Amino acid sequence: MIVAGLKLTLLGMAVVFSFLLLLILSVKISQRFLSAGSVRELAEMEAADLRRRRRAAPGADDRTLVAVISAAIAAHRARLRGRK
Repeated sequence: MIVAGLKLTLLGMAVVFSFLLLLILSVKISQRFLSAGSVRELAEMEAADLRRRRRAAPGADDRTLVAVISAAIAAHRARLRGRK
């Protein structure tokens, strides 16, 4: 009875080990097939990020806009002080 239980336990452990081994191998194989695409996508994402950073850099137009908004706020506050 104990021998049959041990055989069943070893068989179950062998089946689980085999399944896990196949799972690991399938992941490694898929990694090799998909790695070329991921390298290309990573390069594209880095290029897009660089373009976005260059566009987001503050320029002369932003400084002019800040000056105009500051002048408008100052004029509005001066007008409010004149009402009191």
